[in-house]
Amino acid sequence: MNWRYFYIASVIALSYVLFLSWNAEKEIKQEVAEATAIDLNKNQRVLPAGETEDFIEIQNNKLIVKVSPVTGKIWEARLKEHTYLNNDDSLGVRLFGFDNATGFKFYLNSGFASEDQNFEIVNVRPSSVELVSADGKINKNITLKEDDYELLIEDVWVGDLPVDLPTPYIAMYRTDGKALDARDNFFENSSYTGVAFNTPDEPYANSRLRSIDERIEYFQRGGWVAFIQKYFMAAILTPSERVQALIALPPASGSTTYVMGAMSREVKASDLMSGVDHRVFLGPKIRSDLMGRASDLELTIDMGWFWFLAQPLMMLLSVVNAFVGNWGVSILLLTVMVKLLLWPISAKGFSSMAKMRTVQPKLKEIQERYKDDRAKLGTEMMALYKKEGINPAGGCFPLFLQMPVFIAFFFCLRESVELRHESFFFWIQDLSAPDPFFILPVAFAALMYLTQQLNPQPPGMDPMQAQILKFMPVMIAIIFVIMPAGLVLYSVANSAISLVQQRAMYKKYGASIYDGGPGSGG
Repeated sequence: MNWRYFYIASVIALSYVLFLSWNAEKEIKQEVAEATAIDLNKNQRVLPAGETEDFIEIQNNKLIVKVSPVTGKIWEARLKEHTYLNNDDSLGVRLFGFDNATGFKFYLNSGFASEDQNFEIVNVRPSSVELVSADGKINKNITLKEDDYELLIEDVWVGDLPVDLPTPYIAMYRTDGKALDARDNFFENSSYTGVAFNTPDEPYANSRLRSIDERIEYFQRGGWVAFIQKYFMAAILTPSERVQALIALPPASGSTTYVMGAMSREVKASDLMSGVDHRVFLGPKIRSDLMGRASDLELTIDMGWFWFLAQPLMMLLSVVNAFVGNWGVSILLLTVMVKLLLWPISAKGFSSMAKMRTVQPKLKEIQERYKDDRAKLGTEMMALYKKEGINPAGGCFPLFLQMPVFIAFFFCLRESVELRHESFFFWIQDLSAPDPFFILPVAFAALMYLTQQLNPQPPGMDPMQAQILKFMPVMIAIIFVIMPAGLVLYSVANSAISLVQQRAMYKKYGASIYDGGPGSGG
């Protein structure tokens, strides 16, 4: 082994880890300061254009919503049960809101096309507000459903109807940029962020804001339009019987604001006079909750290429957690279940590697004897494999089998809001965030190194390839430093179980343990 290369790689890895630690601490301090100032300094905040009074606040057990008494727009929505930071005293995550410093805006409005109204307060209750337009034409009622993430909006035309009936609409308005209260790191922003539609032809059609350069429009009955971010979303859920156009519009000339919403079609006078109802979901992307609200709404949870594996894994993980009450322990138990389920196939791969290990002396003898005759070397090696009943590629099966499961676990754990701010034990206080002390990445690297020592080196491996393979644990550990702790916890548990299984199989076949491994002797 060339220790000089090892020292260089270790110094680089340590420097990288220290930089990540320093940067993460810096981000958290900044975020705490920003979160603390959001409400404390509200009197110093500049209201958006057109707003001249402070907002009306309504709330239930799930949401805090702030409504403009002037324009009737919903300018802020917070999730009470989902704190911004991993801190019970932290403010709830904002879905709607604005930032004067950056010019960021995300708000909701409803009403009737071509009717730009100012409103006056009629009545305010803890979870609802009633407004009337200054000319007396329109009533607006905004209500939070009890103990729920849904907001109900009713627009009623109470004045004389014009000849051309006005078109009811509801829309969200958003400038481009990262989600409010989102950490500025890779895994916080790697999930899909953008607008999504539900249509008869495409149950889940999505577009990132910057890709919208012309009007997107779907004419249909029912469906929904949503703005999606990593763990949460704001969705307009339309009645199944209502004919409307689901739309997304690029910014108008001189503007930076995108529009996404629904405009009713086939409007009747009776509909306007009795009131046009709108449902808005503002909350976390929890599959069991979304499935009961609207058709295909659960598709907003991105489960990746292997969704057919990720979805049952998440459901099983939720079932296990219902019994144990700790998501970290649930991940460990689910890992054991998956390993037991895959054991019959894994055993074949491990047995093949064990047999390969037992014939290493014979292989070396053949390599020495025919080192100058590549054709004869290959023939003799294949003859040896046939005689011993060995499949040279058999050891690859466990790896190929684990990759889809690993990818499924990756998306499952990355997209699951259930793991957000959930602790495991000791130093792991947030399974959705990286390990703060890098213990799990180091543990995985150690397990990977030990596993390497068990695996027989492929015959004829290039020395440079062997050196690269030898440093793979360090490289993987560096990658795992920025991965969610829940995913690394699964990887550590999976590697530890595989190591035990492989050692047991080696003992069964009398294969030697730890006598070289990839790149040995270098």
